[in-house]
Amino acid sequence: MQVTERELKLLDFLRDKESKQKDFTLKEASEVTEYKTNTISKYFTEDLKGKYLFKKNRSTWFSKEINTLSNKDFFSLISQSTNSKEKTSDEKFFDTLVERSLDSFTLALEIYNRPSLKNKVEAFSIMIINSWELLLKAQIIEEKSYKDIFYENGKSLTISDAVRTIFDSECPIKKNLELIIDLRDQATHLLIKELQPNLSELFQANVLNYQNQYKNLLGNSPLSGQSVGMLSLIIDGPSPEIAIIRDSYGKETADEVELFLNKVSSLKAEYKSTEFAITIDYHLTLSKNKNKSDINLTSGGDGVVAKIITVPKSIKKTHKYFRDSAKDAINQMHGSEVVTNYNFNAVVNKHKIASKEEFYDNTDRKRYSQKFVEWFSDNLKHKDWLQSAIKHYKSQLKTKKPAN
Repeated sequence: MQVTERELKLLDFLRDKESKQKDFTLKEASEVTEYKTNTISKYFTEDLKGKYLFKKNRSTWFSKEINTLSNKDFFSLISQSTNSKEKTSDEKFFDTLVERSLDSFTLALEIYNRPSLKNKVEAFSIMIINSWELLLKAQIIEEKSYKDIFYENGKSLTISDAVRTIFDSECPIKKNLELIIDLRDQATHLLIKELQPNLSELFQANVLNYQNQYKNLLGNSPLSGQSVGMLSLIIDGPSPEIAIIRDSYGKETADEVELFLNKVSSLKAEYKSTEFAITIDYHLTLSKNKNKSDINLTSGGDGVVAKIITVPKSIKKTHKYFRDSAKDAINQMHGSEVVTNYNFNAVVNKHKIASKEEFYDNTDRKRYSQKFVEWFSDNLKHKDWLQSAIKHYKSQLKTKKPAN
């Protein structure tokens, strides 16, 4: 069942008007689609009125829920042929797969965005791969036939074979999917909370890839009529510390985590594509050139008096420690004289403390906060954490002078 070019133009016109919440006339639709006005009127009044199209007044219309319709669903509604509305077995199974895929996709997003769920990373990876498997098999049916989603022995294609059928070997979407499939099937010990910021870069790309794949297949977006905020999965957080992971989960898991992070870093550098991984980095600047920043501060046009929402605090209170006093406070909190000037510098260097405002300030001189002291002391409880920083620091000293 194919949609003609003019029918697609009509559907795109209605989708656009609905997205922008704009009214329209029969004449406007006729000019865009090249249909005669009376043909447009027939489509509107006989097939769409009362369910998807509504009259605002005598001459103008507005659409509602048009964006939930796929191209095929729209074609069925406006088709004058009774036979064309009767779906084949392949088309019925296609619809079932797409519906189940969308259910899994929506559930995956709901799971990930549920704050109280502790195993959300593992649950999300299972559900998102299930949604992809169903969608890709629907696409194989669409492009080939129902029998092509089965092997000769009658068993259904695996998700890995479905991915290889649809995507080119060097496609970043394929590489992203394969990595998450491996996580689900063979590396569930990597699906730990400490890796969530890193995994969310892969997951976010995967979610947007699914949305595009769904739209390319059906014509409409999977979350039409719902909040697009559900698509945002990026979780900010510190880079996982291997020493802490080793202490919490054991050497085997820590080694696997390190190998995985190195692999992801290498693939990100190789593909340099948001279809593989998405990292969000906002830049806030005070500049007359708005193109230099992601977030712009501007003066209001209505003359409303600004209100103070945050009272500046003295750095002498927020960052009251200098290096020696911070070191002493950490040792006192830890209960032993384990932190020396060298060890202190090693931690500051490895964890880029100078870039963390909640830990560090250099307005008048190098200062450290109470939060930094507590963070440092808490991490000393983990075996090898300090030694890991010292090892990193030594390697830095061999190449360049580190910044404290």
